Amino acid sequence: MYDIFLSYASEDIEKSKRLATALEKQGWSVFWDRSTLLAGQDFEDVIEQAIDQSACMIVGWSTASKKSDWVKGEANIGRERRILVPILFETINQPIAFRGFHAENFSAWNGEIESDEFSKLTSAVERLAGPGKTGGAETSVAHTTAKTAVAPRKQVKSGLKTSTASDDTFIEPEMVEIPAGRFHMGGNKRSSKQPIHQVNIAKPFSVAKYPVTFEQYELYVKANDLDLPSDEGWGQGKRPVININWDDAQAYAKWLSDKAGKPYRLPSEAEWEYAARAGTISDYYWDDEENVEDYAWFDENSNDKTHPVGQKKPNAFGLYDMSGNVWEWVQDCWHESYEKAPDDGSPWLEKNGGDCSLRVLRGGSWLGEPSHLRSALRIGYDPDSRDYFHGFRLAQD
Repeated sequence: MYDIFLSYASEDIEKSKRLATALEKQGWSVFWDRSTLLAGQDFEDVIEQAIDQSACMIVGWSTASKKSDWVKGEANIGRERRILVPILFETINQPIAFRGFHAENFSAWNGEIESDEFSKLTSAVERLAGPGKTGGAETSVAHTTAKTAVAPRKQVKSGLKTSTASDDTFIEPEMVEIPAGRFHMGGNKRSSKQPIHQVNIAKPFSVAKYPVTFEQYELYVKANDLDLPSDEGWGQGKRPVININWDDAQAYAKWLSDKAGKPYRLPSEAEWEYAARAGTISDYYWDDEENVEDYAWFDENSNDKTHPVGQKKPNAFGLYDMSGNVWEWVQDCWHESYEKAPDDGSPWLEKNGGDCSLRVLRGGSWLGEPSHLRSALRIGYDPDSRDYFHGFRLAQD
């Protein structure tokens, strides 16, 4: 197993060597020197195996690597596995598909281990690969032989995890880690989404892979002797729970936090949009409106009801049903525009004219038209309202 897979263009080999050497001195093993592949080994197979064995992938973006199909292909795998840590070998924009990721600028870095950019990089690596081994590594471990053991690939477990605490049963949601980064929040279609402004998400956070389902919510209801919300005759199980008001969602998050011993909460509005966009800058997190049926349940394909979560394609972060199926409550109070909005991803409450008699819903639902599925679309709604298109999903620091 490798701690780090280093992806780069051949034109940047000297910079990559310098970086690999510095990382190895911190005690991490680094796959980087492709010239040491053994005769007869299939290049593509070895690279794929090395990525599968690595706990972290660093991608060095430069003018050359942005043009490299190999580097972009490797970076896509790293993004899918949630192990991607991009850096800039040159002061350039990252490829469009990766601009949701924050990248430290290494364009002027000359190997200084005590530098600010290297310190931030090692913090990101340590989060994924753990601390370096004492004493460091003397040599690169770039080649793979027949005797190399293939380590288990790090991945998020599928399905739902059931736990027991005291006499109560609860189901924890499957969480997806969302990397730190910057994005432009808002859109030009409505004044409520303007002005478009940059938001800096300084720390990674997690978002549930799916909206909360009836299967999960029913256990909360039974534990607290409450009435189960109506499913409108459509069915329960893995359908998103509906007829939920904002206080219901808050109460469920607190109950699950207490039972699981982990702090679950509603996402902020900025976190929700950042997670939904997953690095995209277009109206939707897919190619265009023509692909909407592949990704969302809405008025033209829903048959006037909700559907079990996870049946449509996910976004690039691996989140399902971020558009369509049910509108999702977030923490924020309603503001008529983004004038003086926070730029750090925190929830926007009463400050600067917030109207907390309304709370924000995001994502559109089974009864909305395609235009309601835009990543930037937001509406304010009575937090006491329970409707058959209201649901929620959880977040976690």
